[in-house]
Amino acid sequence: MRRSAIVLAATAAGLGFVLAYHPSGGANAALPASVAASSKSGVGAGVTAVGSDQPLQGGLGDLQVRVSAQNGKITSVGMATLNVHGPQSAQITGSVIPQLNQQVVASNGRSIHAVSGATYTSQAYARSLQAALDKIATTGGSNAALGTGNGNGGVAVTGGGGHDD
Repeated sequence: MRRSAIVLAATAAGLGFVLAYHPSGGANAALPASVAASSKSGVGAGVTAVGSDQPLQGGLGDLQVRVSAQNGKITSVGMATLNVHGPQSAQITGSVIPQLNQQVVASNGRSIHAVSGATYTSQAYARSLQAALDKIATTGGSNAALGTGNGNGGVAVTGGGGHDD
């Protein structure tokens, strides 16, 4: 009887700690390092811009994309800010952001496709990306082509579509 009471008390205490845990909500909280890191390293002298802060629909958090370009080519993309609320949002963004980063580098900033099941995150990412690319385009020269003509303001939603849960 005494042993089961100890086990029960320890279980209750552990459950209390788990339920009392609240992530800091700071940038990249509880997210894999791949989300914060750029998709491609080795950025030389170039231009870097941070996109506009975009809220994730439903109060799930907010994000800002950081893009670096040189000679009209995107050399890296990552997150300047990523605040998410709750473990499910962290899980979704933890898998979606690296996919979107890869799409941007592969397409050199042209239209990207929303990740199925994460439409809200994909759309917020695309709006912030477009703002960063527009800032880079204002530097002129070969980077001018990265501006508003690439269509990221309206992410192409393919596949099942869906929304962030």
